[in-house]
Amino acid sequence: MIAVDDLQRPTGPRSDASPSTLHKLVTALEVCPEEGVGLATSLADLGRVVWGNAVVPSDAACVAHLHPPTLVASVVTELSIAAFNQSMDSWDQAPAATEVELHLMGWLAGLMGMSSNATGIMTSGGTASNVLGLTLARSWAAHGLGIDVLKSGLPAESTSWRILCSDQAHFSVQRGAAQLGLGRDAVIAVPSTTAGVMDLGALDRALDELTRSGLRAMALVATAGTTDLGAIDPLEEIGQRARRHNAWFHVDAAVAGAYLLSDTLVHQLSGIGDADSVTVDFHKLWWQPFNASALIVRDHEHFNLLRVKSNYLDRGDELEGMVNLVGRSLDTSRRFDAAKVFASLRAVGRRELGTMLEHLVSLAHYAGTRLSKNPRFEVVTPPTSVMCVFRAPGFDAQGLRAVQQGLLARGEMILGRTEIKGASALKFTFMNPLTTPGDVDRLISLIESEFERIVASS
Repeated sequence: MIAVDDLQRPTGPRSDASPSTLHKLVTALEVCPEEGVGLATSLADLGRVVWGNAVVPSDAACVAHLHPPTLVASVVTELSIAAFNQSMDSWDQAPAATEVELHLMGWLAGLMGMSSNATGIMTSGGTASNVLGLTLARSWAAHGLGIDVLKSGLPAESTSWRILCSDQAHFSVQRGAAQLGLGRDAVIAVPSTTAGVMDLGALDRALDELTRSGLRAMALVATAGTTDLGAIDPLEEIGQRARRHNAWFHVDAAVAGAYLLSDTLVHQLSGIGDADSVTVDFHKLWWQPFNASALIVRDHEHFNLLRVKSNYLDRGDELEGMVNLVGRSLDTSRRFDAAKVFASLRAVGRRELGTMLEHLVSLAHYAGTRLSKNPRFEVVTPPTSVMCVFRAPGFDAQGLRAVQQGLLARGEMILGRTEIKGASALKFTFMNPLTTPGDVDRLISLIESEFERIVASS
């Protein structure tokens, strides 16, 4: 009961404790005393110091990031995951758990319109999924030259390989290129439209320029749900160009992959089933505890490009039907995170989850409408997802920072702040399905009051 009681202590999206105060509170707790303090004291201290000063994702004023409140079924299942401690690297360590993860991945691939030949793997997050997808793309490109890049290293031809994505794509694309030995310079950022989606004309010009320069498009990366605007690139058209140029087609659907749950929103993902690999984050708009992400691969045999056999773990002589998931992952030991996703999806159901998601999208539309009618604010682009990005004419980047930091410091609101095409902006990201239009009105009033306070004090 101590742990539960302490979880209820924070009021608002966070306390008003300063960084220095939090540092003093935390460092005052001895990490490993000579004699243990006991479970009750340890939990009480965590409740007082940590949970009492934690961010509260379920608070309506927590609107900065894709940081969700969590489903009860998932939270409860987390205890079972820890208690049974299945390690997802080999079948003999997690027999039923392996089947659950494969079942979940097959179901997700089916929602995308992929065949039974598709499968996937759970990962720690969208960055890990994107890096894994690009790792497969690199191995696939080398395999086409008759080279096992995992064994022999990068071939000379790799200096001509390029990865194309929009200028609004997640930074993990560049991180992946760096980790794969291609370098960040191998990533070509294709300009986006004012709506934040990849400009197909600009993509065609970039591809033509590569051909003229004797370079190769190794992979085309489309984003389904950009971090700031929630924009979805034209997946079908980008996929067609990937096939035309014999490039791997990866879709980063970490955000909008959840649209698969909604009959109203799913049409925006048209063409996703043609991707070679797809990133989906369950710990965003599927309301799962961190960590819970996945990489779906259209052809399960592509995972063979990653596999490295081991004498003690993934020998290759297992009985028929035994799958050692370590051959598909960049991790070895790995939690059974599929369990919490599986449990909560079954508990809540697709219809209700879709309704929750549609409500959040409607809140973003509502916020955009309200802000547009307020002369103090200017919406960057009409909302299409759960985000609403806006500016305040007359306030520069420093002014927006003062507003966002002031609200954060006092624990009144965790508001997003970003930059769109070189111009600073503020951002709502709605993640709690219990948030109401009235809550949105209150948040806008808080922000307006903060601007007025800054003007009055200047």
